[in-house]
Amino acid sequence: MKTLNKYSSALLGAAASIGMVQAASISVNFIGGDGGNGTIDSAASTGRSGFEATNWNNVGSELGTQNDLTDSAGLTTTADVTWNSTNVWGDGTANTDAAGGDPAAQLIRGYLDDGDTGGGTGVTFDVTNITYAQYSVVLYFSTDTEGGSYRTATVNGNTYDTTGTKSVWSNNPTFDDTNTMVITNLSGDLDVDLLTRNGGDRASISGFQIIDTTAIPEPSSTALLGLGAVAFILRRRK
Repeated sequence: MKTLNKYSSALLGAAASIGMVQAASISVNFIGGDGGNGTIDSAASTGRSGFEATNWNNVGSELGTQNDLTDSAGLTTTADVTWNSTNVWGDGTANTDAAGGDPAAQLIRGYLDDGDTGGGTGVTFDVTNITYAQYSVVLYFSTDTEGGSYRTATVNGNTYDTTGTKSVWSNNPTFDDTNTMVITNLSGDLDVDLLTRNGGDRASISGFQIIDTTAIPEPSSTALLGLGAVAFILRRRK
């Protein structure tokens, strides 16, 4: 009977843990003009509430490519990002918190600046070779000036907007609808275009996340599978 209890406990525990697995994600931090304090440590977790993740990919310079991005579990993926802007800059009001090790402030500290790169586009980036069948994207914006708003983002051909008035980190040290966008039900490659600045309206972006939302069995379903396996073993061992 002790042997049977051992198998039962192990299988039930496995079934429960399967249902609790957190979705994989790929997170990229544009360190930009970060003053040397905008790099997020691999063990640090940050992001908008509900989307926090570790193992952020820190990328620098105003344009470039980084291949084989790391996911939130620290595993190498096939995803590649290419980005283009005319400049990098940073929110100096986030520097003290960033230097103190606050990963949220480190994410905000530097950004791709939104000068005109031609064709009316301020910042662009593309992510190819995404293996998630379906995913959501979180865009993170940053600024060095108060007032105005963040400009429209075109994501895979559709346009999206933030809400409210943009603010520097010291006046709004959080992630909310004023400085982030959450776009759902995406698939294939990711293409993001941000319009060039228009007065106080900006398109300066500090990072993004791709979150795997591919359907997985519900916890109740996996638990039933585990119970079925337990019942089968018990029957076989009688």
